[in-house]
Amino acid sequence: MNDQATLWQKQKSSAITAMFGLSLITGIVIAALSPQNAASGMPLGIQLVANVLLFVLGFRWLGADSAERDIRRPMWLNVGIVLLAAVFVPYYLYKTRPAGARVAPILNFFGLVLGCAVTSAVGATLMGTFAAAPGTPATL
Repeated sequence: MNDQATLWQKQKSSAITAMFGLSLITGIVIAALSPQNAASGMPLGIQLVANVLLFVLGFRWLGADSAERDIRRPMWLNVGIVLLAAVFVPYYLYKTRPAGARVAPILNFFGLVLGCAVTSAVGATLMGTFAAAPGTPATL
Protein backbone atom coordinates (compact mmCIF):
# COMPACT_ATOMS: atom_id res chain seq x y z
CA MET A 1 0.00 0.00 0.00
CA ASN A 2 1.48 3.35 -0.96
CA ASP A 3 1.77 6.37 1.31
CA GLN A 4 -1.14 8.26 -0.28
CA ALA A 5 -3.52 5.31 0.12
CA THR A 6 -2.45 4.99 3.76
CA LEU A 7 -3.16 8.69 4.28
CA TRP A 8 -6.70 8.31 2.85
CA GLN A 9 -7.31 5.26 5.06
CA LYS A 10 -6.17 7.20 8.14
CA GLN A 11 -8.46 10.10 7.26
CA LYS A 12 -11.40 7.76 6.78
CA SER A 13 -10.68 5.99 10.08
CA SER A 14 -10.32 9.27 11.97
CA ALA A 15 -13.65 10.52 10.55
CA ILE A 16 -15.45 7.38 11.71
CA THR A 17 -13.79 7.54 15.14
CA ALA A 18 -14.79 11.19 15.45
CA MET A 19 -18.39 10.28 14.54
CA PHE A 20 -18.55 7.78 17.39
CA GLY A 21 -16.93 10.23 19.81
CA LEU A 22 -19.30 13.00 18.80
CA SER A 23 -22.27 10.66 19.22
CA LEU A 24 -21.14 9.71 22.72
CA ILE A 25 -20.61 13.33 23.73
CA THR A 26 -23.95 14.36 22.24
CA GLY A 27 -25.76 11.71 24.27
CA ILE A 28 -24.02 12.87 27.44
CA VAL A 29 -24.70 16.57 26.85
CA ILE A 30 -28.33 16.14 25.89
CA ALA A 31 -28.99 13.91 28.90
CA ALA A 32 -27.25 16.44 31.13
CA LEU A 33 -29.29 19.37 29.84
CA SER A 34 -32.66 17.74 29.25
CA PRO A 35 -34.00 17.73 32.82
CA GLN A 36 -32.99 21.33 33.51
CA ASN A 37 -33.83 22.89 30.15
CA ALA A 38 -36.67 20.80 28.72
CA ALA A 39 -38.87 23.87 28.25
CA SER A 40 -36.17 26.02 26.61
CA GLY A 41 -35.43 23.59 23.80
CA MET A 42 -31.69 23.62 24.53
CA PRO A 43 -31.12 19.93 23.65
CA LEU A 44 -32.76 20.41 20.25
CA GLY A 45 -30.20 23.06 19.34
CA ILE A 46 -27.38 20.86 20.52
CA GLN A 47 -28.78 17.94 18.53
CA LEU A 48 -28.95 20.14 15.42
CA VAL A 49 -25.32 21.20 15.83
CA ALA A 50 -24.29 17.59 16.44
CA ASN A 51 -26.13 16.45 13.29
CA VAL A 52 -24.42 19.13 11.21
CA LEU A 53 -21.05 18.05 12.61
CA LEU A 54 -21.87 14.42 11.79
CA PHE A 55 -22.62 15.48 8.21
CA VAL A 56 -19.30 17.33 8.05
CA LEU A 57 -17.48 14.24 9.31
CA GLY A 58 -19.43 12.09 6.86
CA PHE A 59 -18.40 14.34 3.98
CA ARG A 60 -14.81 14.19 5.23
CA TRP A 61 -15.04 10.41 4.95
CA LEU A 62 -16.66 10.65 1.50
CA GLY A 63 -13.99 13.09 0.36
CA ALA A 64 -11.19 10.78 1.46
CA ASP A 65 -12.92 7.79 -0.12
CA SER A 66 -13.47 9.64 -3.39
CA ALA A 67 -9.85 10.82 -3.45
CA GLU A 68 -8.58 7.33 -2.65
CA ARG A 69 -10.59 5.91 -5.55
CA ASP A 70 -9.95 8.93 -7.81
CA ILE A 71 -13.69 9.60 -8.22
CA ARG A 72 -15.33 12.97 -8.66
CA ARG A 73 -18.83 13.07 -7.13
CA PRO A 74 -21.34 15.13 -9.12
CA MET A 75 -23.04 18.04 -7.37
CA TRP A 76 -26.46 16.36 -7.56
CA LEU A 77 -25.07 13.43 -5.56
CA ASN A 78 -23.69 15.75 -2.86
CA VAL A 79 -27.07 17.51 -2.63
CA GLY A 80 -28.82 14.14 -2.49
CA ILE A 81 -26.54 13.00 0.33
CA VAL A 82 -27.42 16.10 2.35
CA LEU A 83 -31.15 15.75 1.71
CA LEU A 84 -31.51 11.97 1.98
CA ALA A 85 -28.29 10.31 3.11
CA ALA A 86 -29.97 6.94 3.75
CA VAL A 87 -30.58 6.61 0.00
CA PHE A 88 -27.71 8.48 -1.64
CA VAL A 89 -24.76 7.21 0.45
CA PRO A 90 -25.64 3.58 -0.36
CA TYR A 91 -26.05 4.63 -4.01
CA TYR A 92 -22.56 6.18 -3.94
CA LEU A 93 -21.13 3.04 -2.32
CA TYR A 94 -22.88 0.81 -4.85
CA LYS A 95 -21.64 2.79 -7.85
CA THR A 96 -18.05 3.10 -6.61
CA ARG A 97 -17.43 -0.52 -5.61
CA PRO A 98 -16.76 -3.39 -8.00
CA ALA A 99 -19.35 -6.11 -8.51
CA GLY A 100 -19.17 -8.60 -5.68
CA ALA A 101 -17.85 -6.02 -3.21
CA ARG A 102 -20.90 -3.77 -2.92
CA VAL A 103 -23.00 -5.28 -0.16
CA ALA A 104 -20.44 -5.05 2.67
CA PRO A 105 -19.82 -1.26 2.40
CA ILE A 106 -23.57 -0.58 2.25
CA LEU A 107 -24.18 -2.75 5.32
CA ASN A 108 -21.24 -1.04 7.04
CA PHE A 109 -22.86 2.35 6.37
CA PHE A 110 -26.12 1.29 7.99
CA GLY A 111 -24.10 -0.28 10.82
CA LEU A 112 -22.34 3.05 11.32
CA VAL A 113 -25.66 4.88 11.54
CA LEU A 114 -26.99 2.34 14.05
CA GLY A 115 -23.69 2.36 15.94
CA CYS A 116 -23.78 6.15 16.31
CA ALA A 117 -27.34 5.98 17.63
CA VAL A 118 -26.38 3.28 20.14
CA THR A 119 -23.27 5.22 21.16
CA SER A 120 -25.39 8.30 21.80
CA ALA A 121 -27.81 6.22 23.89
CA VAL A 122 -24.85 4.81 25.86
CA GLY A 123 -23.65 8.36 26.54
CA ALA A 124 -27.12 9.38 27.74
CA THR A 125 -27.34 6.28 29.93
CA LEU A 126 -23.92 6.93 31.44
CA MET A 127 -24.90 10.51 32.18
CA GLY A 128 -28.13 9.38 33.80
CA THR A 129 -26.31 6.76 35.85
CA PHE A 130 -23.50 8.95 37.16
CA ALA A 131 -25.40 12.23 37.49
CA ALA A 132 -28.01 11.18 40.03
CA ALA A 133 -29.59 13.95 42.07
CA PRO A 134 -27.69 14.83 45.25
CA GLY A 135 -28.74 12.57 48.07
CA THR A 136 -30.12 9.96 45.68
CA PRO A 137 -28.13 6.77 45.39
CA ALA A 138 -27.17 5.91 41.83
CA THR A 139 -28.37 2.50 40.71
CA LEU A 140 -26.36 0.31 38.41
